[in-house]
Amino acid sequence: MKRRGFTLIELLVVISIIGLLSTVSLVLLNNARMKARDARRKADLIVIRKALELNFDKNSAFTQPENICTDSSGGCGGCGCAVTNYPNGADWDANSDLRDLITDGFLKSLPKDPLNNPTYNYTYEVWSAGENGYTSAGQGYTLCATLEIGGSYCLSIRS
Repeated sequence: MKRRGFTLIELLVVISIIGLLSTVSLVLLNNARMKARDARRKADLIVIRKALELNFDKNSAFTQPENICTDSSGGCGGCGCAVTNYPNGADWDANSDLRDLITDGFLKSLPKDPLNNPTYNYTYEVWSAGENGYTSAGQGYTLCATLEIGGSYCLSIRS
């Protein structure tokens, strides 16, 4: 009598191949997600940059006065704060210099990093008076995001 079916070794080989293929696909999917979040980070910074340029055209400064020393999409506090777990929030601080962009109607809301945690967040630093040779505040800024694929994406603009 001839038996039909698979042997134990054949089943183990098939299960191993399926496991290997699922592992490879999960790794590729995770890389695609990282790249997509990085693309969103770059697009968000470009949106903020455009709003800052409109603000500069209206007010002759990107933002001013500087209300906060460590301005991040993860929050923080005012200048002179001693924050040990910076950033320490889930959104831009209420005193963020970028809140001017909402007040003036250039943005509906401030974009946040897709992960928005202590490692991945957006940072904004408007140049103060005397910084980089400018006599008045708000004549330049640095806007950055940390990328998951490595490195940072920064926009530094000066008028």
